[in-house]
Amino acid sequence: MRYIYYFSLSAKNCNEPNQMSNKPTDDTITTARLTSFSDGVFAIAVTLLVFNLKVPQIPAADVHRLLQEKIIAMLPNFTTFVLSFLIIAIYWTFHHRMLNLIIRMDTPFLWMNIWYLLMISFMPFPSMLIGLYPREKFSFIFYLCSVTGVGVLSLLMLGYASYKYRLINKEHSLVIIKYLFYRQFTNIFIFLLAIPIAFFQVRWAEYYLFILFPVHWSMKKYFRKYAES
Repeated sequence: MRYIYYFSLSAKNCNEPNQMSNKPTDDTITTARLTSFSDGVFAIAVTLLVFNLKVPQIPAADVHRLLQEKIIAMLPNFTTFVLSFLIIAIYWTFHHRMLNLIIRMDTPFLWMNIWYLLMISFMPFPSMLIGLYPREKFSFIFYLCSVTGVGVLSLLMLGYASYKYRLINKEHSLVIIKYLFYRQFTNIFIFLLAIPIAFFQVRWAEYYLFILFPVHWSMKKYFRKYAES
């Protein structure tokens, strides 16, 4: 069935363009051009994350004695880098799947996408904040607010595009749209639940966020079976 394509993990399906993606929209901007621009912003955002990892500066005479200690001390920074990279990847896959549904655009959706990309490009800053102040509750809560804001805007974009099939092809199954909605609701719920955990222990709250990935895997598996039934 046609909608099962959206639950495939193969590289071929991930790269397959929407059949109508090059059709000019009301604003004379193609969805293919919007996708290319958005992918570029995502790529820059994840690249900037690595700049938060600073090579420790150690006097030559002390390198053998201190290098291992300095690298171990950077483990929280590595954790934050991996977590932020994967969260941005989650939002990229959502954005990719959503644009595969879009067959036309209008000005409100275009500007929502611009604000969405602004928030994605901002992500390296709260990641750096956690790296510099890993034990501060405020830095982690600020980080959670940033990623939650992206999730809320994701829901607004999908809701706007799918309302009465405003920008989405009616041939697409509601299962796909429901899957994307539930996925973003889950993100927001997990991020908000991390706030009270952070008041108890910041490091535990950060590790807790990795639950996103098995939850997403379970949701995809469930909706794939639901779509095939």
